[in-house]
Amino acid sequence: MPRCRLSLIDRSGRKPRLNQARLGRVLDAALAGARITDAALTILLVADAEAADLHGTHFADPTTTDVMTFPDGSDDPASGRRLLGDLAVCVDVAEREARTRGRPLADELTLYCLHGLLHLIGYDDITPAKQQRMWKAQRRLLAAEGIIIEARPS
Repeated sequence: MPRCRLSLIDRSGRKPRLNQARLGRVLDAALAGARITDAALTILLVADAEAADLHGTHFADPTTTDVMTFPDGSDDPASGRRLLGDLAVCVDVAEREARTRGRPLADELTLYCLHGLLHLIGYDDITPAKQQRMWKAQRRLLAAEGIIIEARPS
């Protein structure tokens, strides 16, 4: 049984091919490491314009970005499920980065979703040491599904 109940909403206008089963396995593995057994997550796929709007409204930076996290952290009183929060993932940024890095768009999107989830479960990347810890976790979790990423963010 999956640990993460995932809701995926595509407003990007791109209809990107994302292997949801593989994404679910990656996210479930991250939750297992955090000992979270029943959670819900919403991922909103957006284009540059909406990403810039969300980024400006919620983070005072009106530029597009790869992924934004909107934490919740409460428990659903009906199910007991932990409501992790929402992610906004920019498909346009992912397309550009995937092309630059020479990897499939689906792999880049999976990286962004995992990165956002890790933020929601307590990882941070504001210091070099925390960034190294987060990227090590990302590399390990993605490699288990055949996705290889660079050792450090570029």
